[in-house]
Amino acid sequence: MKPRGLNMPRVGQIGIVVKDIDKTIRYYEDIMGIGPWALFEGEPEWCLEGDKTVTYKGRMALASSGPIQFELIQILQGRSLYGDVLGEGEGLHHLGFFVRDIRQRLRAAEEAGVQVLQHGLLKRMGLTIEYAYLDTTANGGVITEYIKTSFLGLPFPLSFGPLARISARAASIAG
Repeated sequence: MKPRGLNMPRVGQIGIVVKDIDKTIRYYEDIMGIGPWALFEGEPEWCLEGDKTVTYKGRMALASSGPIQFELIQILQGRSLYGDVLGEGEGLHHLGFFVRDIRQRLRAAEEAGVQVLQHGLLKRMGLTIEYAYLDTTANGGVITEYIKTSFLGLPFPLSFGPLARISARAASIAG
């Protein structure tokens, strides 16, 4: 049987761009009952859009609601894909899929004619997140993200609540 398209795993993350991450965290905790949140601040180790290097600084907060991770993103400085997509507004930015084989997934996307919008690497206290945003908005309505996580070089299930929160909290404190 021939695989269907990119054969995506289950959706693991919903990415939302916000203007005030602290205010949004309070809303999700107080009104929606989603939390606790792990908060990161910084910039990618590297970030490419095509063959161009992009530099930006931002804040990112993660919390789980059942099997779905919510990611809040606030850009503090620099031009970014987040602002390009939503302008000065707030809202849904991407659906994220946790993968172990990001290079293979990117090759498959290229073979399927799906463009990579941005590819980057975040590092903090042994936690590494490699990500790639795919241009799936024209037909899919939203950006798709591949997310590969590791801790000290070993696969790490960032999508699984308590361990991820502990690691992220340590990273934000050390930050």
